[in-house]
Amino acid sequence: HYIVMMKININSPIRKNIVANLFGIGVNLLNQIVLVPFYIIYWGNDLYSDWIVISALTAFFGMSDIGLNSVIQNRFSIKYAQNEIQECNSLLTNNFFVVCIIGTICLLLGIGYVSIFDISQNIGLTTLSRSEGSIIFLMLLCQVFIQMFSSIENAIYRAKHKANIAVYYDQIAKLLIVLITFICLLLGVSLAVMSILICVPNLLLFFVKHINARKLYNFSFSVKLLDWSLLREIIRPSVMFLSFPLANAIILQGFTLVINKYFNADSVVLYNTTRTMCNFIKSFLNTIFFSVWPEFSIAYGKNDKRKMNDLVRKAVKSSISIALLICVGLLLFGPFIYKIWTQDHVAFSYALMISFVVELMCNVLWNIKSVALVSTNNHTQLGLLFVGGAILSLITAIPVASTLHSMPAITYSLLMMDIPLIIYVNHKVNQLLTNLN
Repeated sequence: HYIVMMKININSPIRKNIVANLFGIGVNLLNQIVLVPFYIIYWGNDLYSDWIVISALTAFFGMSDIGLNSVIQNRFSIKYAQNEIQECNSLLTNNFFVVCIIGTICLLLGIGYVSIFDISQNIGLTTLSRSEGSIIFLMLLCQVFIQMFSSIENAIYRAKHKANIAVYYDQIAKLLIVLITFICLLLGVSLAVMSILICVPNLLLFFVKHINARKLYNFSFSVKLLDWSLLREIIRPSVMFLSFPLANAIILQGFTLVINKYFNADSVVLYNTTRTMCNFIKSFLNTIFFSVWPEFSIAYGKNDKRKMNDLVRKAVKSSISIALLICVGLLLFGPFIYKIWTQDHVAFSYALMISFVVELMCNVLWNIKSVALVSTNNHTQLGLLFVGGAILSLITAIPVASTLHSMPAITYSLLMMDIPLIIYVNHKVNQLLTNLN
């Protein structure tokens, strides 16, 4: 629907980006929802629990690049549009060098950790032995940094209006991992062996992406291209990219803990399932965000004010239209969806759903427009305000929960974050576009 709403040419990069990101949503649904019952059936709860714990532990290392990939991809697109090839080469080299350093340090620390400590006892594994847990931990850690290396040259695809190709590469690798995992489940392959096998798709992805990137942009990594002053310049916006997952963690985990403290277990399930339904809408809206992102960076580099205004206007219009349409659908068909989805074990709450719908619409008003700041590395203040707003909302939710004992009222506490961000983002984006020559 929103492809039509945005009135974008069928062959435009944004249209291709949208389709690629929708493909990614499909892959994530397979990985996060479809595979789950198979894990439980073939592994059992104890073994599946061990897998979740180790996966969660290694997932934290995914933030160890401190957002450097995102900042460099933005800057590469901007500088390539300005034909500053020397800086583009330095950006890629700096990125490769930093990932090498971080990856080496983390892997050495990981090897030292499993050599000294019994990981099985240390993190409370119930089924896996020390040797199995150690192998799985190290292989999943390797997987994290293989993915980081393969993401470096995404900057080239984005700058050449081919961000969709990089997305397809990444998602096909994830799809292959899902298939390998499913086959291993059916054949009863051990988790240790499976953790080794699932590294193969991303290794292949690294070489395939590198070979094809060289066809788009002639480049070779060289120590001579390292630029320490440039690296220092991009560290601050890189670190501030961490504020976004941090703020989301405060909202997701913090509000769950508040509900758990002041309500019963059934309320926790109701609150989280309702939130999950609304967050699913956000995943669709994010396809617009991530599709516009690389094209906005290029337009910013070319100082194309008209295109930048056009991209923001169309993204906001289509996002609001889609959000309204789906939210109305949730309110109309919510009880039926709940009955099927939860097997009639959770009662639908109109009041709670309306509170989430209101918060979602307020979130849309600032989030989609913030692509103008995120894609141009002007997101530092936004990140700080996002974290501050998340903390303020959580602090507000605690007395609301204890006095009003109302889950919808707790959800409305998030407006303490959304309303200031609506004002701030609109002001900063208008300022950014006005200040262009």
